[in-house]
Amino acid sequence: MVDLSLELAGVKLKNPLICGAGPNTKNFPTAVSCMKAGFGAIVVRSLHQQHLNESAPPFRDFWHIYRSGKDLTKSLYSFQSTGAPARRVNTGIAPGFGGAAPLPGLEEWAQEVHKITRIAQNYGCAVIASIGWCGSNLSDEELWKAEARLMTAAGVDALQLHTAPSPATEPGRYMTIAPQKYLEMPIKAAKAVSHLPVFVKLPVDCCDTITMASFAQKAGADAVVPVTRWVSLSVDINREREPVWRAPGIGGPWSVPIMNGLVFRMRHATQPIGYLFGESAEQFPAASPVTVPIVPSGGVRSGADVIGYILAGANAAEMCAQVIIEGPGVARRIEREIYDWMAKKGYPQIADFQGILRLLEPAQAKDIPQWLPVVDENLCNACMDCIRVCPNQAITLVEQVAHIEETHCEGCRNCYYICPTNAISLKD
Repeated sequence: MVDLSLELAGVKLKNPLICGAGPNTKNFPTAVSCMKAGFGAIVVRSLHQQHLNESAPPFRDFWHIYRSGKDLTKSLYSFQSTGAPARRVNTGIAPGFGGAAPLPGLEEWAQEVHKITRIAQNYGCAVIASIGWCGSNLSDEELWKAEARLMTAAGVDALQLHTAPSPATEPGRYMTIAPQKYLEMPIKAAKAVSHLPVFVKLPVDCCDTITMASFAQKAGADAVVPVTRWVSLSVDINREREPVWRAPGIGGPWSVPIMNGLVFRMRHATQPIGYLFGESAEQFPAASPVTVPIVPSGGVRSGADVIGYILAGANAAEMCAQVIIEGPGVARRIEREIYDWMAKKGYPQIADFQGILRLLEPAQAKDIPQWLPVVDENLCNACMDCIRVCPNQAITLVEQVAHIEETHCEGCRNCYYICPTNAISLKD
């Protein structure tokens, strides 16, 4: 019997899938859709305010998807999100972000969140409230406390501090320069008025994420949430200008290996990655491994992505872009993929494989297969792509079929990846 449930800083989840803060959880109707879909938890959006009782004009979300194909459950893509002032203001819809609706005040938003938490138990879904803002738009201490207090009263299970990522405000640069102000202050403010576990978002650009995770832990964070989102500009060479009001943030499935590295290094923060399992005693001074839960946010589009995060040392994973692209039903697909993998591997519980990943020692590198490409003459169309890219000149064309010279081939697999007809397979 496979059990996907876990405990995250005292919060019980039925599975490790968390729908991250964003358009998918912007108000009551969207939050309910995600809860019905089977997520273990959802994170409701921040109000993005700096001071109490401030009002902001409505804005709209939009994004750009760079892709190689339409099947975004399999093809890599980059997801670039941003926001713009609303030209058309919509009224009469649920309070929250999205739909270019008037933004709710803190009291009104707390009432909306309370509606969400009251129904969440019907779906066995935990609710996490995202609060505050970061970087140059850093919320003042009064607002951090007010939002923490009201979200706690609204019945949420945990607080997630919006200390990152908001690319327009470059939180990583501010955090690196003054972590006491941009990281420690929000943590202590929230914990001063709430008994709930506090999760802290961490940026991955312009910032030593490993050190900031350790710093957040020492400051009292109950979990850290590194986020794969980078400041970016998509330059339109025809218009020769870009909006300056908000630098978009970009991420996508390609960022998963980067996050795996960050999670792994957080768990082994005392040593440079090259010496993790070697004999060297070299260590980073005053570095502390992260022992609180790690919840990476970003890049997830499959069960394999979530499994990889957990193997590297994470406890659960947040996702957002894939939910926007595929719909909330993605939760069921990914949950099934995780379940099937655990059953196949014989892991009854998430904890059985959490953090078990180990790196090969240099001496073990010889055990990595040195693959030999094999050409199917029925599929080869003599396009010569493999010949052009072979760095060892190990491929020639013989009677209109690619021929591999084994004495020259080092098993780099370049030909396997670029063959347009899939005529090349690999053997050990």
